[in-house]
Amino acid sequence: MGFTMRLMSMTASMRRPPGATLHGAVACGALLVGGTGCGSMTSDPVQEQWESRASLPSCGSLQLQQGEAVEVEGETEVACLQRALDSGRGAELTIRYPTTEGDPVTNYYRVTADGSTEVYTDSTQDAFSDGKWGFASCDQPEMALDVNC
Repeated sequence: MGFTMRLMSMTASMRRPPGATLHGAVACGALLVGGTGCGSMTSDPVQEQWESRASLPSCGSLQLQQGEAVEVEGETEVACLQRALDSGRGAELTIRYPTTEGDPVTNYYRVTADGSTEVYTDSTQDAFSDGKWGFASCDQPEMALDVNC
């Protein structure tokens, strides 16, 4: 339960301020007027960072249902990620969970070989979010799921 609450507040804290993509849209419009063109208006730099990452060994994937806690449902998978952190090797874990309204959100947790942790959050299917990807990290985590330290 504690993780679920922390997860929800972490996701909310990773949201960008309103209008954060306006500068990109204005710059892209200026490029179009100048005839040079520009990339997709829907590109998300965090999503691009996730897609271009160096993949790590997988600790699996979890699909949590409403009210389920990762500590209970994902004990084996989280232990795998913790072993990766403790041993200094990298690993990844995917956790999908529904929002209060039932929209799917996916967190991609990573433990890197240098001992840091990262989480990429895909909120693009959450109707009540900004519809973007989020990112958080921790350079000196105590636990594998620590990403806001």
